[in-house]
Amino acid sequence: MNLLTEVNKEMKKELGYGVALVGALAGAGALTAAMIRKKKREEIYHEAELKAMNELDEMMNENGDDALDCDTCSCAEACAAAAEQAEVDETEPEEQPADETEEEPSAE
Repeated sequence: MNLLTEVNKEMKKELGYGVALVGALAGAGALTAAMIRKKKREEIYHEAELKAMNELDEMMNENGDDALDCDTCSCAEACAAAAEQAEVDETEPEEQPADETEEEPSAE
């Protein structure tokens, strides 16, 4: 019986190592799968970001040529006048409001 218990202990020990090994392999596999999914999500996000940036650049190029070309702009005079008025407003100092508490002497 002593021999049987020793064999039984050895089998349990080997079975424990096998279960531990299988668990470690399963964990490594799950980790690998998670890393692959994360990398794929990052690639998809990056591609979408690049596509959005390209579309924005295209829109800016399409609209930017017309908007910045003042020779063909129908409101060039109005834009120039508004810019000049803004410069004048910036250079003039703001007037201080008069004190309202001062009373003018009344003629009695």
